[in-house]
Formats: sequence, structure tokens, C-alpha cells
Amino acid sequence: MGAPLQDITIYYNGERPGDWGFNYIADFYHNSLNGYKPPKTARICIQFDSVKNWDQPIYHGSICLYECIIDEQKYLSLSKEGKYKYILDLLHSTVSEIASIYSWDQTVFDQAYKHIIESDFKFERIYPEKKSKNRKYVGQIILAKTERRSILSVLVTGDGSIKKEVLFEKENHYWYDRIYKLAQHCKWFDNSSFGLYKGEKDCYFSTENNKVVSDFIFSENDLLGD
Repeated sequence: MGAPLQDITIYYNGERPGDWGFNYIADFYHNSLNGYKPPKTARICIQFDSVKNWDQPIYHGSICLYECIIDEQKYLSLSKEGKYKYILDLLHSTVSEIASIYSWDQTVFDQAYKHIIESDFKFERIYPEKKSKNRKYVGQIILAKTERRSILSVLVTGDGSIKKEVLFEKENHYWYDRIYKLAQHCKWFDNSSFGLYKGEKDCYFSTENNKVVSDFIFSENDLLGD
């Protein structure tokens, strides 16, 4: 199957009015593709600029590069949500143009766009259910992101109760954020402990204690290993 699509990156050298919306929307869009990989493409890099210099996308190895025009004054005049919508529209139309040229599956990108709009730009991913070893409880991981923060939570149901608790919160590293790997590693360790087990460090929700138990110290600059 080859390597996955690692990221979709927006490059923009214009004025940024104190927000990280470009990274946030690009990460959200990429994550909403649900693992789809365009043929022979490991990265998609889009340059937002005042002029468009290329008539066609170009490849550098497995990196696909293209440009689109941004109206900076229009962008700066918009509300925060208006900026998100404008960035998403530009990104989606540009990627759709590439998809048309290279015969990628356009429906995947359309679904990603629709998902972001319908979510009101609130980044949240709910992972599949996992049952405890005794089948008494069901645990799910919920990954949420803001422009600057990444939050990993657990949702545990069973025994007549529903509990949602934050396991940890860290700086958002966007498309290369290790929180995606950490979310995949979460599991039931025994009949009552659901969460993250990373070497000798644990961070989990205990149904016995009805709280999060953790000796997991997460450095803001620590991306961790796989």
C-alpha cells in the first residue's frame, strides 16, 4: 500500500492577524480524508499568494506542489469563522483542481469539506468502541483540537453510567502531532482501566476509582515516539 498521505500543508507569507487558522484548517481537512492516499503522493503543499505563477501542479519526488490566489484584504476583513471558511474554500478548490488533473477520488475531498462545514469548524474525532475484557464496559477515545491545543479524552459507558474525562492536553502540532499515534495506542489494560500505556508511563480512566489515574508527564515539546 505504501506510505500514507503524511500531510496537507498551506504556505502563506502574508499578514497573519494573530491566529493559526491556516495550520488548523489544513490539519482538519487532511484528517477528514480518513486515510485516503492519492496515488504516488506523500504530501500536498499549497502556496497561498497574491498571484498564481503555475498553470499546473508540479511534483518534487512524492510531494505535490501547487498555488492558489488569496485576496488578503478580504481575508483580513472576515470574522474568525469567516476566515476558516475562506481558507477551507481556497484549499478545497485547489485540491479539487489537482484531483481533476490526476484523476484522484473527488468524492473523498468533497466529503471532507462537507464534514468540516457540518461540524461548524469544531475539530473532534471519535475513535471506534473498545470493550473491556469482561465485556462490562465500552471505551472510546475522543480527540479534539483547537488552533493551539490538542485534547485527548475517554468516554466510558457501562454499569448504568457514562463518564467522559480528559486524559491529557498538549500543544497542537497539527499534521505531525503525535497525539494521533497516542490515540491509536489507547486500550483496555484490564477489566477496569482504559487509556494510554506507553512503556512504564500510564494515563487511564479507572472505573474502580471513577477518575483518571496518571503518572504520564507530557512535555509541551515532547512529540514522543510511535
